[in-house]
Amino acid sequence: MVRTKLLLAFTALIIFSFFNWQCTKIDTTILGGGLIPAVDNVNTFDTIINVVANNFDSIPFGKGCVTIYPTDDHALGYINNDPYFGTTKATIYTELKPPSFPFYLPATPADRTLDSIVLVLSYKKAFGDSTAPQSESVQVHEIDVMNSFLPDSSTCTSYPFKLPILGTATYTPSGLSDSVRGFMETSKNQLRIKLNNSFGLKFLAQDSSATSSFYSDSAFRVFFKGFAIIPDNTGNALSYFNLADTNTKLAIYYKYKRASLTDTVVITNFRLNRAANTANNIVRTRIGAEVNNFSNANSKPSGDDFIFIQTSPGSYAQLKIPGLTGLSNRIVHRAELIIDEAYSPLPLNQYFSPPNFLFLDIKDTGINYLPVPCDFSVAGGTPNIATYGGFKTTAKDASGNNIARYTFNISRFVQKIISNGRTNSILRLSAPNYVSIPVGYFDDCRQAVPPFLFPINTVTFGSVKFVGGTTTGTSVNRIRLRIVYSKI
Repeated sequence: MVRTKLLLAFTALIIFSFFNWQCTKIDTTILGGGLIPAVDNVNTFDTIINVVANNFDSIPFGKGCVTIYPTDDHALGYINNDPYFGTTKATIYTELKPPSFPFYLPATPADRTLDSIVLVLSYKKAFGDSTAPQSESVQVHEIDVMNSFLPDSSTCTSYPFKLPILGTATYTPSGLSDSVRGFMETSKNQLRIKLNNSFGLKFLAQDSSATSSFYSDSAFRVFFKGFAIIPDNTGNALSYFNLADTNTKLAIYYKYKRASLTDTVVITNFRLNRAANTANNIVRTRIGAEVNNFSNANSKPSGDDFIFIQTSPGSYAQLKIPGLTGLSNRIVHRAELIIDEAYSPLPLNQYFSPPNFLFLDIKDTGINYLPVPCDFSVAGGTPNIATYGGFKTTAKDASGNNIARYTFNISRFVQKIISNGRTNSILRLSAPNYVSIPVGYFDDCRQAVPPFLFPINTVTFGSVKFVGGTTTGTSVNRIRLRIVYSKI
């Protein structure tokens, strides 16, 4: 919940900063090569430098694991018809526990009568074709492992589960925001899955003794190890649920006798408390997808015609800008990397929307990547993405179609290459769910970059096909570096 509020505040900051920047940027031309009107009696010019862009996919090489925390939105569902990226299957594993231990239900087991037991998931949003039925059924099983979840369970995590099925549900993601009437409550944004009564009776059978499964957390984990919520291989969307939200719960509806009288139905809710954890297993399959035509093995020295970026765990691109090496010395007022979407006809671009944010970093020694030095900074644990760039905006392609555009301000980095002979490093373009630095350091400008962990995308939410670099000739929408400068 804290990360969700932080992400909303971060988005509002970016929107404000973007419109403020729009009012003060140096000019609005798209193509370069000309003289820009003088600023403070200094003639400024602009030029466009080609970018060589190649696709890389982390999935086939076992690097598709990303960190996801219990408070993050979790993906559930199956995408079976994404012509660019193939299929995606998302399974949720979660513990739900009593509010404290020891925990006691009212009355004795013999005096309790089960009405129903329902698994309730708090719905947040969907990615894909949310109007079609999501699947023939979402199946709920009991996890069959003794060990507890890791606190930051990777999307590669998969747990064995028990048969038979505890419950099933068929739903349409777009209908999950509708109001639902339950006992003593009217709610919306819920997926409600009724579970078998035999499963509920196991909970009502617990007494108040020290041997009860509700007496301690360790005893409860032996008694019940969590849920596996598994979609069928049908549907064409992922739904997102927040398991830490109070709207997510295991709701047990039952009656109990007191003084020979039968009370009305009461509810006991088990939730994702601090002692409970989660995992989100994401499986990407590329069979038949267009991204296969531009795979790592097919990388061209001159760059790929199209670039495919999928929110983690997914694909990324490596960018090279050979024209920066040996460029004559000049004063760089702004160096802006511009990345434009390749227009996709409806309904494709309606269902599979581009990521809200992209991130640009540089390849350090070996396989390590670091934020772009000098231009990227962190203050109070918050990156300067509002001015550094990477958030989705809207532009027009050569045919007048609305497309997504992302820009990055790498002016000081480019100035270091031109004036100080800094290495012209390979850049990486990706759509991570978190941006993080585990250990602080000083960058090329002696600027301190402290350790930080910051959310920018929901896992698996967003995918986009971009116009590539040099192989697209003079296309105005190719990936490009635009430099506004003054001569020395």
